[in-house]
Amino acid sequence: MKKGLLIIGHGSRSNEAKKGFSDMIDIVKEKTDKYIIKGAYMEISKPFISEVVEEMVNEDIKDITVVPYFLYEGIHIKEDIPHIIEELDNKYEGVNFKISKPLGVEPVLGDILLERAESVN
Repeated sequence: MKKGLLIIGHGSRSNEAKKGFSDMIDIVKEKTDKYIIKGAYMEISKPFISEVVEEMVNEDIKDITVVPYFLYEGIHIKEDIPHIIEELDNKYEGVNFKISKPLGVEPVLGDILLERAESVN
């Protein structure tokens, strides 16, 4: 059975932000062949979550892991994304959705912050 990995970004009007998200999707794709990996936006930018899930279902993907590319468990993580996924779960019978936690507080992010600080000093 094909497994899908749907990485969800917030969405932005900034082309640089959209390119950064697209680049991150490509980085994840290079790291594994376990999943069919796609990116979608929660709001503002396209493609939206529902559009990409429809693509995945049309590609006969029945197991979709949703990973929010967000830092913290704010309202989008606690309410908005679960609500969207619940609606899609009801729409697509036989498709299994799982939602992971966002990036959160991780030591590697602390390392990256220190690298950024050092890069300007």
